Amino acid sequence: MSLCLACGFCCDGTLFNRVPLTEPEVVALKVPLQIGDGHHHVRQPCVALDGTACRVYSERPLTCRRYRCLLLEAHEAGEVSLKGAVEIVEATRAMRAELAAASGVSDDGSIVEVARVAGEKAPPEVRQRLLRLEKQLAFHFVGQRALQR
Repeated sequence: MSLCLACGFCCDGTLFNRVPLTEPEVVALKVPLQIGDGHHHVRQPCVALDGTACRVYSERPLTCRRYRCLLLEAHEAGEVSLKGAVEIVEATRAMRAELAAASGVSDDGSIVEVARVAGEKAPPEVRQRLLRLEKQLAFHFVGQRALQR
């Protein structure tokens, strides 16, 4: 099992709410597109996601091809074993489930964006769980790990 197939956070809405597309991808990609800020993108969770696998993997957008989360980079650098990385993914998924439960909605990656949009209007428990999850995501997945060492 690869780490990416154990995770899927970059495609399910947990990390990002959309994927920007290049002009050639707009024509070639066979998934629903949206326009925001004058640019085409695919909303997350991605409609091409099947569990944690991509149904259009060989034709996936350039943004998707280039993205490598910090956890994947740490695993490939030998800083964390596959088992350890999967445990981090599972712990993060549990945090997301706690956020969903506190929000009273189903647990999928879109709960992160829903909680972000609610912001200060969300109950304190939801805000607390979102903050905890955001720290976990920043540290292990999206770019602030080096700042927290």
